[in-house]
Amino acid sequence: MRTFSNLAPLRRVAAVSVVALVLGGCVGGMLREAPIATYDLSAPQSFTGRAAAGRGALVVFEPTAIKTVDSNRMVARSGGQISYVPAAQWTDRLPSLVQTRMVQSFENAGRIGSVSRSGDRVAGDYQLITDIRAFELDVRGGSTVARVEIAAKIVSNRHGGKVLSGRVFQAEVPAGPVTGPSASQSLDQALGQVLVELVGWASGHV
Repeated sequence: MRTFSNLAPLRRVAAVSVVALVLGGCVGGMLREAPIATYDLSAPQSFTGRAAAGRGALVVFEPTAIKTVDSNRMVARSGGQISYVPAAQWTDRLPSLVQTRMVQSFENAGRIGSVSRSGDRVAGDYQLITDIRAFELDVRGGSTVARVEIAAKIVSNRHGGKVLSGRVFQAEVPAGPVTGPSASQSLDQALGQVLVELVGWASGHV
């Protein structure tokens, strides 16, 4: 009888362990069934209006950004509180992604001699230095807007690194709910407006 009574606690422990494993497997399966959706940004294709065109070679550096923005997460702001759009991410770190779309925008516009990324190790005539000041959904009471703000400087290598001009570009686009599809679409539209203005401005200094 002592032998059977000593085995009972062990059986209960084994049963609890089996239940824990089953539940753990179910939870793990549920988490795996809800992957984070990935979204991309686009470069403007059409540039209307007459704009100055340069013949110089431009090197586009990766934008600087604060840590909150320097990631692949979509930022949402409500007053002074910052959070992230749930279950959504960009295809790359935002500064790297914006740099790529900047280069493509200059190529699509065809208004300067050549354009390259800083990582290409091309010695250009000019540098485009930028800082992402805002790239977020801004929830204001009952409405939400996508807000993009980028500060830019044109630096001349021909004049020993002299800053030729600087400007801040910003755009706001009405946005829907704080979800991946709505956030990515509205932020992409706002970035497109900024890039069109930025390319037109920079082309006149290169």
